Amino acid sequence: MSILIFILVFYVLLSISLMNLFKKAGKNPIDALIPGKNFYVWTQIIGQPKYWALWLLFPIVNIFIFVGMCVDMVRSFGKYDFWHSALSVIYAPLAFFKIGYGKENYVGPTVILEHEYKDKITDAITKKMNII
Repeated sequence: MSILIFILVFYVLLSISLMNLFKKAGKNPIDALIPGKNFYVWTQIIGQPKYWALWLLFPIVNIFIFVGMCVDMVRSFGKYDFWHSALSVIYAPLAFFKIGYGKENYVGPTVILEHEYKDKITDAITKKMNII
């Protein structure tokens, strides 16, 4: 019974902490309070495919998907240090409250930004090889 109470309190705190992050990302903050829709909007903010929200319904897989989404969320707000990622994995509501009430701004969907950066590096390497 106590684990159920812990999970319920965790989910309520997570939803409340997501409100400010949604607001900073230009999304409707009320969406953070709607079960299911909050994870769908969360995938949009971090740049992951929309079906990732469905993976959260499957036991065991949902743990890995949730951890990845937490890390991508803090990275979408420019927090790239190990400790920011570790805090988001250990207790996401605390990390999200710190970002939501801090001076951090939404950088953009981190997954898409990382793919663009990788493409730029690949282009630079191929151009360098063509010059030599």
